[in-house]
Amino acid sequence: MFFHSIVTTRSNRRQPLLRYCVAVLAGGCLVSCGDSLSSQGDTELPFLKSQQSDTSRTIVHTVLAGEAPFKYLIRSSGKIRSLHERMIASEVGGTLLACHAATGKRVAVQEVLVKVDPTVIQFRLNKAELNLLNSEKEYESQILSYERLLKDKPAAEAEKIRRQLKIRSGLLPAEQEISEAQYELSRTVIRAPFAGVLSDVTVEEGQRVRPDQPMFRIYDPHQLVLEIKVLEADVFLLTIGAPAEVAPLADSSKKYRARVAAINPYIDENGMALVRLALTDAGVIYPGMNCTATIKLSSSRSLTVPREAIVMHDDRPVVFSVEKGLAHWHYVTTGRSNGKEVEILEGLTPGMKVITTNNLQLAHLAPVQEGQRDMDK
Repeated sequence: MFFHSIVTTRSNRRQPLLRYCVAVLAGGCLVSCGDSLSSQGDTELPFLKSQQSDTSRTIVHTVLAGEAPFKYLIRSSGKIRSLHERMIASEVGGTLLACHAATGKRVAVQEVLVKVDPTVIQFRLNKAELNLLNSEKEYESQILSYERLLKDKPAAEAEKIRRQLKIRSGLLPAEQEISEAQYELSRTVIRAPFAGVLSDVTVEEGQRVRPDQPMFRIYDPHQLVLEIKVLEADVFLLTIGAPAEVAPLADSSKKYRARVAAINPYIDENGMALVRLALTDAGVIYPGMNCTATIKLSSSRSLTVPREAIVMHDDRPVVFSVEKGLAHWHYVTTGRSNGKEVEILEGLTPGMKVITTNNLQLAHLAPVQEGQRDMDK
């Protein structure tokens, strides 16, 4: 019994040693096998390394930075109005005997649009004419008593006496009443002051109107302009006749040709100047429409890059170029932008390949690979 326990104890002590020996032998076998696999795969290792190197490069697209005439664009928005428009109001009160005005109607110059009942004014004119007859008789009787006195007076003094007699006899006031009545009578017929289109018609036949009551508006559709506000920094770049393009906000797909017609030489409190663009191709455009305008200005040749090539680093513009498969960054000084291109004043030289894609995550001397630009983009 004692002997069995001793043998068992010695057997238990040998088990860890055996396990250790087995592990060492197994490790040696694995190392040998690994060396064998490594020696068999030596021909494929350079390919694997190359493949890993290519996948670590950032695929970028590039363009050549070059000098070209820079097309600077000024964009703004405003409202369409006609240079020749007028609100027509009734100059006399009364009932409309006729109204030929209608919204959207095209009219010719001096075409009769509205007739106001002249009865009341005609009565006043008739009364003034009767007063004139009585006043003339009274004046003639008074002038006879002053006949000898007037002969000895100078011409200027004699005329002054005659005028006083006209006022005293009522002749001069009667003449004034007739003139006023005739003028009001002529105002009862309203004609088109110029050829144009009617809008905002608010009256109709049989309606009673009061003096100075607005009735309709007339505008010339061939003299439409777009009034916009332009920054004072851009005013100095504008010239009369510069080409522009106008598009209604309601349908931006429609483009109409225009030109700079007037520049207000006064800058408002917001640093803006009023500019008028005359539409040379109006199309379907109406006064009051909201439109956007793009004024196209050509300046001298400038070094430009696409807008996408500019990235910001520490609030400074940076452009990456490609040299021997590496990205090189350049701090640049930018000028004007037209929405697609940016002027480069300092930091680049013509002919550099500048990166336009995947440049936000790039670092200086990062490995890059130029990719083929999609032709559909």
